[in-house]
Parts: sequence; C-alpha cells; structure tokens
Amino acid sequence: MEEFKERQRAMWAAGDYATLSEHVRDIGEHVVEVAGVDAGMHVLDVACGAGNAAIPAARAGAHVTGLDLVPELLEAGRRKAAEAGVEIEWVEGDAESLPFDDESFDRVFSTIGHMFAPRHRQTADEMTRVSRPGSTIAICCWTPEGSVGDVFRAAGSYAPPAPDFALPPILWGTEEHVREMFSTATDFDFERRQATIRWGSLEGFADFFMDSFGPLVTARAMLGERFAELRAEILAIWARWNEADDGRLVLPQEYLLSVIRL
Repeated sequence: MEEFKERQRAMWAAGDYATLSEHVRDIGEHVVEVAGVDAGMHVLDVACGAGNAAIPAARAGAHVTGLDLVPELLEAGRRKAAEAGVEIEWVEGDAESLPFDDESFDRVFSTIGHMFAPRHRQTADEMTRVSRPGSTIAICCWTPEGSVGDVFRAAGSYAPPAPDFALPPILWGTEEHVREMFSTATDFDFERRQATIRWGSLEGFADFFMDSFGPLVTARAMLGERFAELRAEILAIWARWNEADDGRLVLPQEYLLSVIRL
C-alpha cells in the first residue's frame, strides 16, 4: 500500500496541477456555497490540491484545514492563500487515514480529489468520522457519462492493471455509489453540473493539458512512443464533445455534486 501511495504522490507532483486546477476553480466556489459554509465554522477540504475549495471557504470566514497527500500541491496552496490574504492550515496527509479527532469539523468537502484515493469505503468512513453530528459532507466528482469519463477509459486502456484494493475513481460520479459509501447518512442531494474548458484551440489545450496533468505526464514517460496513440484518442474524444465550431475549444466536463447530511 505504501508503494502505491508513493506512486500516487509522485504522479500528482508531476506536471503543474496547481495551474491546471485554476480552470475548474468554479467547482470549489460552488461546493462551499452549497455546503453552507459560514463564518466561524471549522471545515476540512480533503485532497485539497492547491485550495480551490479551501480558499473560498476561508474567504467566507471559516476556520479551514486543507489536507493533501502531495507536498508540492500544499506549497502551491500556501502561495495562493497568501495572495488571497486568507489563513488556512495546510496538512500533509492521506484521505484514507485523516489525522484528526472524531467529530472535529462542521463541514467536510472534496472537489475532484478524494475520488483518487483507492479504498473508497475507508475514505468515506474517515470523512464521516471527523464530521460532527448534523454536519454536511459535500463532494464533486467527474461522472462516467461525461467527457472526463471518456478520457479516463481511454487512458485506463494504456495503464497497468490497478491493484485489487483500488476501486475506479469514476465510481464516485454515480449517485448509487455515493449512497452506498455513505450508508449511515440521513439525507442526500445530488446535482449534475458542468465545468467548461474554453481555449483558443483544441490542439492548444492539448499541449497545455498534457504538460500539466500529472497522470498524463507520468503516462508519457511510461509509454514512450505509444503516448502519441493515447494523445490522439484523447483529442478525438474532445473533438466529439467540443461545442464550438469556429476552431476554438468549448469542452463541457460533467461532474456530480453530492451533498450528504449526517
């Protein structure tokens, strides 16, 4: 397991996810709004990356802790928080083993982060454990039916088999799986939303994405010349989903917002 975690840490440290995540920062702002984050609350952003949700939560006046497995992303979060003029506690740690006491937080959320932890039940149980009774957990995850789901399937066909304990991240984008993982919750709300990428051209975004997204940076190093095949498949997927017809890229990326009340 530790070897798997080290590979994950190295994969997400590759490229420049902190910059890439700027293009989906609206997800974090929305999840803070729907979670009902208010001034004075103690909130936790699990697998926080560079702070897409943690920073708007701090702007709302909450006491915010951001946790991530990857030191490089936490450092990027510190820089962004300083630029935003907010204070956040940044903690290096694992979503499957949260280093916090039981019932520590009024709100727990994750935006396109916790879904990559391999043991889903353990991750959900940890998020529940650190949440206070009557609190809310809010998560945003890519859906299997959207453009990101298509890219995951294409990339997965080039990757080595996952270990038996690792469930597919994309399962978190289904209502059934969320209900199953948080089976002790009292209520759920679900909403399908889109984070739209807008770029001058498909090829231009592909260059940026392939250099920034850690899993693909890692795949390029692993695949060598075969990476060109994967790149071509991903471009074909984006071309099918592209809503622009004037040479630009307008790429809808569907995600599932799940609000879990305990």
